[in-house]
Amino acid sequence: MTEPGKPHLRLLTYLCPDLPLSFFSLVRDVLEEATHIETEIIVEDRFTGPQVDRANPFTDNRADIVAVHSTDFLRLVAENQADMELCPAAPVFKHSLNKDKAVYFSEIIIHASNKEKYKTIADLKGCSWAYNNPLSLSGNVVILDYLKKKLKTNATFFGNIVESGSHLASINMVKEHRVIASGVDSIVLAEYLRDHPEDTKNVTRIASLGPLPVFPLLFNSKLSDKVKHEIVNALLTMETKPLWASRLQDVGVVKFISVTLDLFNMEKAFTDSVSGMSINEAYY
Repeated sequence: MTEPGKPHLRLLTYLCPDLPLSFFSLVRDVLEEATHIETEIIVEDRFTGPQVDRANPFTDNRADIVAVHSTDFLRLVAENQADMELCPAAPVFKHSLNKDKAVYFSEIIIHASNKEKYKTIADLKGCSWAYNNPLSLSGNVVILDYLKKKLKTNATFFGNIVESGSHLASINMVKEHRVIASGVDSIVLAEYLRDHPEDTKNVTRIASLGPLPVFPLLFNSKLSDKVKHEIVNALLTMETKPLWASRLQDVGVVKFISVTLDLFNMEKAFTDSVSGMSINEAYY
């Protein structure tokens, strides 16, 4: 436990269990080395970002660095969230399509035993489908956008539609043949298959939709400029240090790169595109 009055940093994540705790443990260790300030991790696994009816990590000074889903970040920006600023460094996750950008994809997955029958998204017409939640960019929004723009249809394209509650649950539903297909976060899927290599023979990808903006790290603006600078510099140079480079590889990250608010404009384009659409209701 941190001694009363002793300086410490609080890293709050809303991204577990979809993202492994090992990623945030790595970030914590890097921050401690860079700032020489004891750092602790706080995990909030019930929500994807701050809730209006609960203590606010920024204005109530509950955290110094906060990791949220990009959708929650854009909501906070729209609400003019006080005491919040974007940390201008974000991770580049390993993916064959990411081209060294801070992005990820929606992976359309099926059980590998069905790969000869379902080779494209168009082949999934009438099939059972799982999604994690209606607001999810990778699990739902980008799917609706694809149905509208590429297949000139809506969610009635699918057969039985099931809300799984999480990307991990969606992966398991496909693996266990409870649904034919799902769209899941590429970062979550990659981590799942690293932990469960035996399931590479059970789960296969037939398409990658995106790119989508990776989750942001957010500063509490009460944090000193000196500490913020030390954090950003440490993140952006991690891959140059052998110890951190090895641990980055372990969590599927190539490096951190500089980012601005412009990165998240691509999400707004998707959400604007599907305005009025629903995964459970026809779009007219």
